[in-house]
Amino acid sequence: MKLFKKTLILFVVCFISDIIAYFLPFPFPGSVLAMIITFLLLLSGLVKVRQIEPVSDFLVKNMAFVFLPSTVSIVSYLDVFQSILWQFLLICIVTTFITFVCTAYSVKLTVYLINKRKEKTENA
Repeated sequence: MKLFKKTLILFVVCFISDIIAYFLPFPFPGSVLAMIITFLLLLSGLVKVRQIEPVSDFLVKNMAFVFLPSTVSIVSYLDVFQSILWQFLLICIVTTFITFVCTAYSVKLTVYLINKRKEKTENA
């Protein structure tokens, strides 16, 4: 039952974010809005990390299954992609590189802030 409640928290946030995204006057992905709402809930303390950690860990570990349908779809439309294959591959390579760089600097910033917070608490 505890795992059900933890899963329900994430599903409710996703559901609410999809509703909000639907009524926005501009197009905005509900999934991105769900991440922002989850971040704000964690930041405010309304939701604790321990409340969603098991479910989020499971989702991250099994993330490859989320991309499987889109990969199969791309393969089934390979004849359409043949004319733009090199542009498509170039975009994939460039965006992968940008993602790696952004992730690396995000981790670097996070480690810096954590160390700064530890130093601050140790000196206080």
